[in-house]
Amino acid sequence: MVLALVCAACGPSPAPVVVLVSWDTTRADALGCYADVAHWGLDLRAARHPSPRTPRVDALAASGVRHQWAIAHAPTTLASHASMMSGRDTRGARVPRNGFPIEPDVPLLAPRFAAAGWQSVAVVGASVLSRDMGLSRGFLVYDDHLTQKVRRRYERSADDVVDRTLAIVDRRSLVDHWTPLFLFVHFFDAHSPWDSSPAELRSTMVDPSYAGAVDGSSDSVDWLVKATRAGRVGSDDRIRARALYLAEVASMDAALGRLLDGLEQRFAMEDALVVVVGDHGEALDLPASRPYGHGFDVDLVASHVPFVASGSGRFAVPAGVVVDRPVGLMDVAPTIAAMAGLPVDPSASGLDLQPVWRGDADAAAILEERVLLAEATKPTQAEAAPDWNNRYKERGAFGRRLLVTESPWEDRTPPSAFELAPGQPEASDASRSSVERLEGALRTWDAGAPDYRDPEMTSETKAALRGLGYLD
Repeated sequence: MVLALVCAACGPSPAPVVVLVSWDTTRADALGCYADVAHWGLDLRAARHPSPRTPRVDALAASGVRHQWAIAHAPTTLASHASMMSGRDTRGARVPRNGFPIEPDVPLLAPRFAAAGWQSVAVVGASVLSRDMGLSRGFLVYDDHLTQKVRRRYERSADDVVDRTLAIVDRRSLVDHWTPLFLFVHFFDAHSPWDSSPAELRSTMVDPSYAGAVDGSSDSVDWLVKATRAGRVGSDDRIRARALYLAEVASMDAALGRLLDGLEQRFAMEDALVVVVGDHGEALDLPASRPYGHGFDVDLVASHVPFVASGSGRFAVPAGVVVDRPVGLMDVAPTIAAMAGLPVDPSASGLDLQPVWRGDADAAAILEERVLLAEATKPTQAEAAPDWNNRYKERGAFGRRLLVTESPWEDRTPPSAFELAPGQPEASDASRSSVERLEGALRTWDAGAPDYRDPEMTSETKAALRGLGYLD
């Protein structure tokens, strides 16, 4: 007891800290450090583009590693987090979409930290990741107490998430500051509606002369969807919507800064790793047939997400590295586990990315040749037992700087081929063999797909998912 009091007076704890921060519904081009691969507004003059305001995550990228082409395996929160935490794509994790709990036999990252003697704490920002969805396994504390109701779902702002996180860390009865800590934090603000960012921040990011209908509210987002489909949205409306969305992302970045500052006051952070990822993107005004949402598509607007890592001490990473080969969110868990010295999960499909960060040519070649796979999670009416729930929805294969998509439920043939490049231009010059290689990867993926999963949801879960727009 005396030793503990003496140590408490010595200042911040030297215990190792690993922080994984997930930004929900965040496109890569919503961050300043991804301006070179932006997909939005390519038909507009650059001077009219609202600018991302993300200085804290941009600083992490400058001090560490930024993955230029990180791919989400599903455009839906729970399925994407299952991939992120298991080292598997959505079919490997067997989570087709929101509302399908992660099954107990799927290995996750937090139990591995716990088995190695680490404390694991999670604080989530939306009911879609509530503890009954299975992500809580292995966490000493999993805080999903949500009180703010938005439509038929519960959520809380990034500021509230940070307040709650630091309050939990300060409870010494829960968290021992002299034991290694794994911290998972989930921000949900970028999910529509876009009306939760502080008014003073929002006012600096939008055009004050705008007099249209778009104010970020649920009703205005609904109007955007209908008007875009009808071809009645003007450039001012599009710019306003983008600015409001970026204000939500800027608010998450400010909250990230508060979180990191708060942790530095409590821990020395001399042996610390910080990883920031987006779980999936958001369509905004493109594609015009399914705008301002996510779930139906695996296009880059929905699947291209940020992935930034920075560390110190035993977790030090090369500074200013940009990896231009595609990686997947299934690489997050294997990389974090390897950096923390946890045993390798031989059943994981994801890779430890550290060799690539260090410039290993063989590791880079593996990424260049690897095919990453993603699948849409809507519409539910495309599901047909006994086949895997997402078998007939849009899916995509990413490889060798190409994206090939197909959508069986829409009977879209032949598959479409695009460049892995800003705006996702059609790959008119792609060789037939390159396209066939990706088509073959999709056939192989289908052949190994798991069986259909029956939805087993409570009425409360169904209501929450409808509020999120995840049920038709």
